[in-house]
Amino acid sequence: MIDNKSKLPYYTQLKEWILHQIDTEILKKGEKIPSEMDLAQQHGISRPTVRQAIGELVQEGYLIKKRGLGTFVSSPIITGNANVFTTFAEGMRASGLTDQAKLIHGQIIQASDNLAEELSIIPGSNVFKIVRLRLANDEPLAIRTSFIPCQLYPGLLEEDLEGVPLYDLLQRKGHVAMGSSQSFQAVGALAEEAELLQVDTGTPMILWNGVAHNERNVPIEKYKALYLGSRFRFTIEQVGKNQAGSMHEELMPIGPIHF
Repeated sequence: MIDNKSKLPYYTQLKEWILHQIDTEILKKGEKIPSEMDLAQQHGISRPTVRQAIGELVQEGYLIKKRGLGTFVSSPIITGNANVFTTFAEGMRASGLTDQAKLIHGQIIQASDNLAEELSIIPGSNVFKIVRLRLANDEPLAIRTSFIPCQLYPGLLEEDLEGVPLYDLLQRKGHVAMGSSQSFQAVGALAEEAELLQVDTGTPMILWNGVAHNERNVPIEKYKALYLGSRFRFTIEQVGKNQAGSMHEELMPIGPIHF
């Protein structure tokens, strides 16, 4: 409850109270928390104060807002080391979760100039565009869009793209992913993305863009992976400027490129 004599701001006190409710499982994972109005009346504070506390807990991953439904206790945050090569399935299993993939669509497109340059192919070449929704324990967590030159695996769309990882399929044709170049940034979910992930438009996301290479440094996939920001936390190890050159080559073969 709120202590009027405490030096802590009211919103901080409310955050600690909600966290205690979660830690002691009075509020359980997936359970809806009281509304802003109910919390304000219960604790004798203003709704803007409640809104600030809830907003920070959502940002920190303890709560999640669901479109048209309210605010719920989130599942534990999934952590990962961005310097370590790992698969989505491996990451989910390490967190005690069961991974799933749902194919949204697969089609053949013609490579634009930019896409062709990234994949080192001729502009206009046929490229597979494969969009999959990644889930854990039936909860949608990420969307991955892959662009793969058709020449690498002409019958790729006929394979089980939900049950077999893409890189396992490519490996059957002798194309082994050995490294990637990638970048990441914070973005807001677009309407179509929000619908797939069952969140509000504009919900914070982590966007990974990259190109995966084989052992000959030939691109085999251009990808865009969109993670639900409230459910993931990635760590990156940094080095001093004098070591950056030597570390660059060591870090190239690893990264979250296998979904």
